[in-house]
Amino acid sequence: MNVTRRNVLLGTAALAAVGGAAVMVPMAMRPGTMAPSTSRARPVAGQADLPPEADVVIVGAGIMGVATAFFLAEKGLSVVVCEKGGIACEQSSRAYGQVTNYGLPQEVVELGQHSKSLWRAMNARIGRDTSYRDYGRVQAFQQDSEIEAAREWLAGAEAAAPDHAPIRARFVEGAELAEMLPGAQSDWKMGLYQDDDGGMEPALAAPAVAEAAIARGVAIVTDCAVRGYETEAGAISHVVTEKGAIRTGALVVAGGTWSRLLLGNAGIGFPVLPVYLSQQRIGAVDGPPACGAVGRVVWRKEVDGSYSNGPRFMTAPILRDSFALLPDFLPALPGMLMGDTPLDMALGADLTRSFRVERQWRLDEQTPFERARIMAPTQNDGTLDESLGWLREEFPVFNQARVIERWAGTVDVARDQLPVIGPIRAVQGLFVMGGFTFGLTQGLGAGELMADLVAGTAPAIGPNHFELERITGGKAGRSRPA
Repeated sequence: MNVTRRNVLLGTAALAAVGGAAVMVPMAMRPGTMAPSTSRARPVAGQADLPPEADVVIVGAGIMGVATAFFLAEKGLSVVVCEKGGIACEQSSRAYGQVTNYGLPQEVVELGQHSKSLWRAMNARIGRDTSYRDYGRVQAFQQDSEIEAAREWLAGAEAAAPDHAPIRARFVEGAELAEMLPGAQSDWKMGLYQDDDGGMEPALAAPAVAEAAIARGVAIVTDCAVRGYETEAGAISHVVTEKGAIRTGALVVAGGTWSRLLLGNAGIGFPVLPVYLSQQRIGAVDGPPACGAVGRVVWRKEVDGSYSNGPRFMTAPILRDSFALLPDFLPALPGMLMGDTPLDMALGADLTRSFRVERQWRLDEQTPFERARIMAPTQNDGTLDESLGWLREEFPVFNQARVIERWAGTVDVARDQLPVIGPIRAVQGLFVMGGFTFGLTQGLGAGELMADLVAGTAPAIGPNHFELERITGGKAGRSRPA
């Protein structure tokens, strides 16, 4: 079994390749619609006033933005983070929270392993509890084909991992596997155990990093949407926000699913599409391992003893951008269709909403960001019920656990599932990071890498896999009309 998110990309572009009422009616019935939401994140107070200048301005106070700010501040640069809502209020507090590379493309293994090494040391480094724990993680298999695919992935991952953060993984079976999966009802043939994997509570992790950044002098200005930027001689000179302009020589766009819209207003193409995922937290029980995956269900233990549980289901909303980016995503569709992670395509209110969102505005005009402070998709209760049912069938002890909370989040993905971390070469001083399918796993490593690129210091890991030009056809980020 190839346990990746490789096929989550197909739905957002596939509508133009399929048709008929037999397809469109079920899509129209599937839940998951973007709506105003409240934050899951532990509250961290930002500041109201916008400083007049900074060495670097960052758009977005999610894990990517605050991690980049933290590492830049450690280098002695002055940093301002502008956030349209609150700190970590959207995807960064709604993720799965498993910290693992398993099944991801080999090109991100180095980034993921380096990031895990940073998370492992982060509590001591900042004097705060990020909630990260080295639980270890077991992935269980029943079929020989699944085991062979896992062996192939591990061999490549071991070769790609950096020397300072090697993958610590081994195959387990028999009594040892049974001990790792106490109470499991299925006959699992083998498991891949990674003891360098872990987990964290998304509602706590990014806020802790944000507090550490603030303690190092970073200004995080909340309720402050960025409208665009100004240049002098082809280089970033000012960032224009709803609270005024700030002078700077570097701008990092780390706005998650909003980055494409912001860059598009400036004529910069950022070809990523969103997918929705649902998650739930259930009560504490004794017995099951802290972190694992079996069949179509994953789970993770929280620091308070409760468990987070998520199904391997994604919902790809059909949007205006689904059609605009069809030429970009279509060549990848055959490979996407070979995966086994179920993906729903949703045809509903999000499509009409996407056509109403402005794509162009002046810098003295209100923007879509100011009308959407905190947005999240509604959760898919059906798939969450099914996921919890699978978990209870496999581990009957979970029958004692009640559902505490449910939510959904949004992940932005590129056609090759690799993140973008680097400069936009059309504008000196402009950088972008996005397209993270495992954002918390990669968050600290990505933030450190971006900080090195902005500051011009030698990075600990190679940046070449993450350049924007790989998905824009070498067009330096300039977009075609969409």
